Amino acid sequence: MEPASILTAARRRWWVIVLLAALGGAVGAIPSSEESVDATTTYSAAHTLLLSNTSVDDSVFSDPVAFNQLQLFAVTGEVPRRVAEKIEYPDVPAALAAQVTVTIDTSNAALRISTVQSTADAAVEIADAFADELVTYLSERQDELKNARLAESLERQNALEADIEALKPQLLNAPDDAVLTAQLSALQAQYEAEFGSYRRLQEEKGQIQLTTLERAQPIQITEQGLSAPKSRMGRGILAGLVGAALGLGVAILWARADRRIRSRGQAEEIFGLRSQVAIPTTKESAGHGVVVLPGRHDQLSDAYRTLRSVVGFVEAGQKAQREHAPITLVISSGSGDGKTSVSANLAAAFVESGMRTVAVNTDFRRPSLSERILGRKPEVIGFFPEDIPDLPISMLIDRTTIEGLFTFDLASVIGSPGDLARMTGRMLPQLANDFDAVVVDSSPVGATAEVLEIVPLADLIVVVVRVDHTYIESARRTIDIVRALTQAPLLLTVVGEAPDSPDYYEYGTRHHGARKGKPAKSKA
Repeated sequence: MEPASILTAARRRWWVIVLLAALGGAVGAIPSSEESVDATTTYSAAHTLLLSNTSVDDSVFSDPVAFNQLQLFAVTGEVPRRVAEKIEYPDVPAALAAQVTVTIDTSNAALRISTVQSTADAAVEIADAFADELVTYLSERQDELKNARLAESLERQNALEADIEALKPQLLNAPDDAVLTAQLSALQAQYEAEFGSYRRLQEEKGQIQLTTLERAQPIQITEQGLSAPKSRMGRGILAGLVGAALGLGVAILWARADRRIRSRGQAEEIFGLRSQVAIPTTKESAGHGVVVLPGRHDQLSDAYRTLRSVVGFVEAGQKAQREHAPITLVISSGSGDGKTSVSANLAAAFVESGMRTVAVNTDFRRPSLSERILGRKPEVIGFFPEDIPDLPISMLIDRTTIEGLFTFDLASVIGSPGDLARMTGRMLPQLANDFDAVVVDSSPVGATAEVLEIVPLADLIVVVVRVDHTYIESARRTIDIVRALTQAPLLLTVVGEAPDSPDYYEYGTRHHGARKGKPAKSKA
């Protein structure tokens, strides 16, 4: 987890850290009769073995693999099993082997088996038992390997002898046959070589031998345990720090398990976009109407104006690539993220800049754009989607109380959400030719399918996410879908962050933001 994420988790769940720190401090300050932990006494013992090489080649002393194999034999497999049986160890042999440490000294060809136990007798018994059983097991293993090699050599001799006896009658019948003579000579040479190898193997002793240099002797080890502070204040401070650390861990785990987006930075990381605009949470944002009005300049309305400026700047860079007014699509991953409020106020902000703007609804499951702008729902006109192409577009456009702002909403048409969305999509090019700007409010990408038919038609897409509301997985799924459907620029807009300053300096006529007792400031 990155440091920034840890700090964010700590800041958001600070009360958990404070609570556990206070609880820990209170518990630590409780009077205790035991001021320290008693010293602990244990015993160590080590058995030292020397490695000797009976073969002519002494490369075993320089080969670390041989030492590592001895080290492995001592604590794995047969040796621990034999030791456990010998000393009647109640647990599994692997648990006993875990108490043993095997160290090697390649320069002196020495192997040291040591252990630490609670009693001197147990330490000596275990160290000596592992060493003795390792010596016995190594000897038995080498004898088994030698016998196996002797058996293989004898088997090869018998096979060669049988081949020679089978070839002799053929050579008696054809004594001048050079091929048969050569074959017999080769078989006899192989037999002699194999027989010599067999005799040498019989005389050979184990190449690696372990002998005891020193048997185990107990050594007492006294360890002083950790002692707690003697004063109640000291114990309380220490316990408080432990509680705070535990609280931080709880806060981090809580943040990891959180399913919702909790900050602007987290939203930027998830969407892979830099948020240029944040729509703050204010008293006015609790309403459902348009807040971008003439003479109103507070944090909320100015945030929408800032969004208009950013959108206009991006769309201006695309102007040469299109022949119609820009189509701005506003989307979100789920319901309640604030995309309809963004759509309505972005359209009103475009009108302030002198652009005839139409706000288009494509959310036919929960249509609310017209109600936000007009203050009422569109009236049902009794038409069906197939009737729309034959109607003049003026019949489907509503004029609002804001000069230059219009709405286009087929929610009054009788039809399924999919049919209405497709029909609206077919009408967008004509709307883009008749107006200076088109702002489209969509249905949630993470919950509906009809919005996906509108995405490819957009010149720019505003992605809306609400802090403490939008689900992380839904947001990730949304951005993946949108990027798969369009190459249009994406602008991330975060809704619901606390305002930067409570004393926002307001301009214009006295409106909602004019504080009581003070005259509203007028623009110079």
